[in-house]
Amino acid sequence: MTQPQATNKGNQLPKEVQEVIDVYLTRIEERLPNVLESLYLFGSVSLGAYQEGMSDIDFYAVVKRPLTENDVEVLKQVHGDMKKQFPKPSLDGMYVTREDLEGLNEGESSCPYFNEGRFQMHRPFHRNWIDAYQLKTYGILIKGLPIETYHLPVDWKQIKTNLVKNINGYWSNWIKNCERVTSLQFYGLFLSGSMVEWGVLGVTRLFYSIREEDITSKVGAGMYALKTVPAEYHQIIREALRIRSGNKFSLYGSMMKRRNDTLKFMKYVMKECKNM
Repeated sequence: MTQPQATNKGNQLPKEVQEVIDVYLTRIEERLPNVLESLYLFGSVSLGAYQEGMSDIDFYAVVKRPLTENDVEVLKQVHGDMKKQFPKPSLDGMYVTREDLEGLNEGESSCPYFNEGRFQMHRPFHRNWIDAYQLKTYGILIKGLPIETYHLPVDWKQIKTNLVKNINGYWSNWIKNCERVTSLQFYGLFLSGSMVEWGVLGVTRLFYSIREEDITSKVGAGMYALKTVPAEYHQIIREALRIRSGNKFSLYGSMMKRRNDTLKFMKYVMKECKNM
């Protein structure tokens, strides 16, 4: 059988991403022939921010018909096999129909979602979420129809509302856990550079999107923040960028100060986002 090759409007995929995608397409066609209508990559790959050994491969797969329970079982096997063959990068994404893409997001959670090689849940496709905007604006076509084929309107007013909900929900709870002495996150923020990077650059990406009505990488968001937030926060932003780049030499002599600066900056950015 001839192995299908990924095509993406001339965009050059990183070598390891190309290899994973080629094997994935072969397995999908072998196990679920003529079901996959289109495949798109988004995330760090589409933003030119892919980092070998760190980044995942984010995808949306459009299927020609609603998937059955048996189809989902086959997908579980495919993704499990992919994870065994390629521990990194992880192939993470959703399987949606045209109706999911073009609908009003009022239906039941019917889209199978996979992360780290495992089926996580069925969930709805939210066209007024930042990933949907990124799919429409920056998505890389790998197989099938141009994304313009699908009616995928973007409402930035609603997207911003949803981003603020994310701040009030996930990120507010993340900070509360980091401040609660009985929580593992309380101690993790002292010891884990990855937690510092996750928190600082995570809320900074929301800050960028709400201000600019666009999306950027974590590094891009950090560089943007250095130009737009008060200088008192620049050290923790540079520290997060330092961690993201893999540089082992911290800009902080005190982990207590780094922890405090992380929480102080995150609270500042989150307040700014709510006031926009």
